[in-house]
Amino acid sequence: MIKSSLAALLALALTSTAVLAQDGPAPLRIVTSFDIESMNPSEDGFWMQEFGVAELLMKFERDGTNQPWLLESLDAVDDTTWVARIRPEVTFQNGKPVNADTVLAAINRALATSDSAKGSVPEGAVFEKTGDHEITIRTAAPWPELPGILSNESVFLIYDAEAVDAVGEDWAALVGAGIYTGPYQVAALNGDQLQTTRYDDYWRGEPALPGVTVSFVSDPNARILAVQNNEADIALYPPIAARAVVDATPGIHFNSGTPSTGGFLGFMNIKEAPFDDVRVRQALLKAVDYDELANTVFGGALEQARSLYNASFPWAVENYETDPAAAAALLDDAGWVLDGDLRKKDGEPLTINLIIYPQQPDLVPLSGALQAQLRKLGIVVNIQSVDDVYAALVGGAPGWDLGISSEGTVSWGVTSPFLNRYLTTASSRNFVGYDNPEVQELVAELKVTVDTARRDAILERIQTILVDEDPYVFAMTIHKGRIVVNDLYAGQQPSFALYHVSWETKPSPAQ
Repeated sequence: MIKSSLAALLALALTSTAVLAQDGPAPLRIVTSFDIESMNPSEDGFWMQEFGVAELLMKFERDGTNQPWLLESLDAVDDTTWVARIRPEVTFQNGKPVNADTVLAAINRALATSDSAKGSVPEGAVFEKTGDHEITIRTAAPWPELPGILSNESVFLIYDAEAVDAVGEDWAALVGAGIYTGPYQVAALNGDQLQTTRYDDYWRGEPALPGVTVSFVSDPNARILAVQNNEADIALYPPIAARAVVDATPGIHFNSGTPSTGGFLGFMNIKEAPFDDVRVRQALLKAVDYDELANTVFGGALEQARSLYNASFPWAVENYETDPAAAAALLDDAGWVLDGDLRKKDGEPLTINLIIYPQQPDLVPLSGALQAQLRKLGIVVNIQSVDDVYAALVGGAPGWDLGISSEGTVSWGVTSPFLNRYLTTASSRNFVGYDNPEVQELVAELKVTVDTARRDAILERIQTILVDEDPYVFAMTIHKGRIVVNDLYAGQQPSFALYHVSWETKPSPAQ
């Protein structure tokens, strides 16, 4: 049950500040739009790694790599064998050691109870203990995406499976049970708030804070008001539209982070005119002013799209360019010539029906700006908001030409899921039956290719095809994390990949 009551938040915030009579910083107070319903690790445990309670075997980093976290190392012995070595110094918060036995217990429990885990592991994969702190993973076919799978918060969260099984389904009994490994352990959880306290024996050292309080407030304005009124330090997921008001309000700050793993993507209906002509699709890519969208329309709160991917990823090809003259030449070549201030063909104006959806209010200014940009080239854009964008896009039904959706192109460092879901012929999210034979072959090869250089080359080639040869999907902007903070946390940057709290999180140095 998601809470929107600011009064409830304020009452709980006052309760949480009762522990402030101590040296050092006070507990960090966060307000978020999502609630944590229970201590059931199979259904709600993924929230715990976001707020410093739980940890994973691997961690997805800003440069697109997956690095050891609870693991000391993860090595590919050959194409079908991986060896994972667990850090020997790690314990659960209840004092039990983290070793091959306890990690395997967590993995096996996830495979038995979690649909995400079941769907992420290839058939026939075997996890076996090969040392006190060593697990070997063997598969029938290469599994190059294992590092990303071990970084995914919804797959193999590490917890004390024996302690979880002991409570049956009395999930409330896990409060205070210390089943995770992170710097903060759960002290209380109810429908309004998660409260955690410092785990003094944390394996990396002493956590910087005495605890963290996370309150569940669905109303974005109420979250910002909580920071403004000093009932919270950090508000997650503020709307971009609030930035101007926040910037004008003393004592609070709208902080944008580094580019993330997705963005606002455009999907073209290649089965219907005008986008059945590849030249018109190529022209659209050159007609979009990506810099204006990110830096003027959204004031830098979104990143300029230079590629389908975050430009910091090693496989990203920065091949987006704004070139109205080249776009006009492509349209002329396709027979869409200017007649006055409109482009026409056989007397009919070049018209694009664009669909957006109300669940993403940022699409209103984005689509309006795109409409204005294309109008300069003589293209008319009609904008329609639909309640279910996927239902409208599936099958390439007549009535839409361009759809915009917020999508992740990388999942915890794994690129295949997006490509399989949106570009392969058998997928339900391949809205119009996009079927480029080379892309199909490359996506299939990527799934079983271990060599990093070859994987990067595959991804680079797919991006080239999607811009220069056979466009279908493209990024209009790249998302950035964003938070609203008070003066105490003015230097805090939004998390990357949902790691909102670490053992080092603390108030900003005095300015």
